[in-house]
Parts: sequence; structure tokens; C-alpha cells
Amino acid sequence: MALNRIIGEREGQLHGTLFVIFGQMHGNEPAGTIAAELLFAAIDKEYETNPKFIFRGKIVAMRGNTRAAAIKARYIDRDLNRFWSPENVAHAESNIETELYSEDLEMREIVAEMRRYIADYKPTDVVVLDLHTTTAHGGIFSIPAQNETSRTLALGMYAPVIHGFIKNLGGTSLHYFKTENFGIKTTAVCFESGQHDSPESPKLALSAIINCFRALGGFADSDVEIRHDILLQERAQDLPREARLVYTHSIAPEDEFRMRTDHIFQNFDLIEKGEIIAYDKNGAVLAPMSGLILMPLYQKLGSDGFFIIQEIETKLHFKEWKAIEKSLFV
Repeated sequence: MALNRIIGEREGQLHGTLFVIFGQMHGNEPAGTIAAELLFAAIDKEYETNPKFIFRGKIVAMRGNTRAAAIKARYIDRDLNRFWSPENVAHAESNIETELYSEDLEMREIVAEMRRYIADYKPTDVVVLDLHTTTAHGGIFSIPAQNETSRTLALGMYAPVIHGFIKNLGGTSLHYFKTENFGIKTTAVCFESGQHDSPESPKLALSAIINCFRALGGFADSDVEIRHDILLQERAQDLPREARLVYTHSIAPEDEFRMRTDHIFQNFDLIEKGEIIAYDKNGAVLAPMSGLILMPLYQKLGSDGFFIIQEIETKLHFKEWKAIEKSLFV
């Protein structure tokens, strides 16, 4: 049985952005849902203690994969966050339930809710913050869509900003939640707040939500506690400000992929070219280049064994980032 789609919503006194938070796009990642619940509790408390509190826009939080969340699984039939495309949405909307996968139903329901909120609220624009966690421990990070607004929002959450996922992966929320699919200015950004079961992950996700909404002009600086900035900055200390994805190790079930057990990798661990990272049915899986490892897979479900990123020069203009991505992912 699926869980409720809508976690909560709050509308500010001033009209503005429709800010949509997604938790549990992967059902076994509860931190985003918990963070959204904490956010609404904090907003309600602020109203009680600060009669002058106002904010701009509307905040809506949804569960992504409600059916998988009900059984604490990454997905039921296929990975929802590798399946977002206009073609797949059209298929889900035009077929009867008996002909669809579980994730088709999730997708259809999510898009219907998005369109309903846009039609009812008539926002100035739409921003989607997709909250995730990883199987590995280690630092926080964000992934922007390929536009300057998304990059700015990602930088505002203080975590390392990782470029290149849009070119290298397909079917993520970042690919679908954009202007051409909703008829209104729309962008998305992803935030990874830590390990799935870490008690710190919901707190970091909450701080990311608050900083992202502040960057949109939703919350005033004076209403945001400094602890949210400090928490994110501390977790991002000594990590690259911005980096690029340079390698994806894609896997299939028949590969029998498994990470090394004698050495447990964490996000942003330094790895060397030729180092044994994992094993599969053919033997040792070696790092094809040196860099920092990201999202090593310590669970059975998933189509990406690990990623390698490399730090790049900061303070580049957005046009320079576009040139970098174009040169890397042709």
C-alpha cells in the first residue's frame, strides 16, 4: 500500500515561487521526507513565536516513490530516478493501470499533482529540490541542472557542486523538471545529504531546504538561523567547491558487482588509477583514472557501481561551465 504523496504544504503571505521538495524519490532514502516534516514544524513554530514572520511563495513537499517508501525499498519495478522523460510520462498518462509498472503510476501521479499546484497557485516560477542520500558515508554534495539558476541554488547550499551528471545519466528528476515540460519557468536541483541511515542526514537536508528557499527570496536572511549555514559549511569543509564527473561505472544484475569489503570507501575518498575498487564476475574492477570516488554502491539495487569526479577551478562563469561540459561529454 502506498504512503501519502503530499507530506505537507505552506503558503506565504507574499506571492512568488512554487517551491517543490521531493523526498524518497528512492523509497529507501527517508531523510528528505523527515527534513520536510521538520521544516513545516519549524515554520509553524516561527508563526507562534514571531508575529511579524512572513515569507514569499508556496512550499509543497511530496514523497517521490510512495509504493517503494512503504516497504523501504529503492524501487519496486525500476528506478524512478532513471525513468523521467517526456516519452515515459506520456506512456504513463495514456495507458490503463494494469499495463503499467509501479513507477509509471508514481510518475503519473506526481505530474498530476505538479500541474494541479501550478494551476491553483499560478506561481511566478517553479523550483524543484530533489533530496537524496547515498549508501556510502562521507561528504554532502549537490547536483545542478544545466542552467545558471540551478547552479546558483546549488552553490547557495554550500555543498560541493558536481557537474556532468545531466550529460552522463538519463532520466533523473533534473532531466524532466524544466520549463518545456510544464509551460512555466521551471528548474531543479538535487541535494545529497549523507548516508541513508545517518541521523545527521535529515538535519543537513533541512538546512539545505532552508538555504535553497532563502536563495529564492522565500525566507528573509533575518529569519534564517545561522546554525543552518554553519552545519552545511562544516560538513563541506576540505571538500572541493565544484567538481566534474569524469567516469561512471555502470552495472547490470548479471555483472555480480560488489564493492571491496576489506576497504570501505566513503564519498570523496581519493583513489588512484589502477586501484581495486570492486569485483564482478570477471574479477577485479580497477579505477580507470585517479580522482575522488562518489556514491560507491553498498546495496543490491542500483545501476551505477561508482562514480569518479575531479575538482575543477572555482569562480568560473556559467558559459565557461557549459564549455567544460561540452568538451567532456560529447
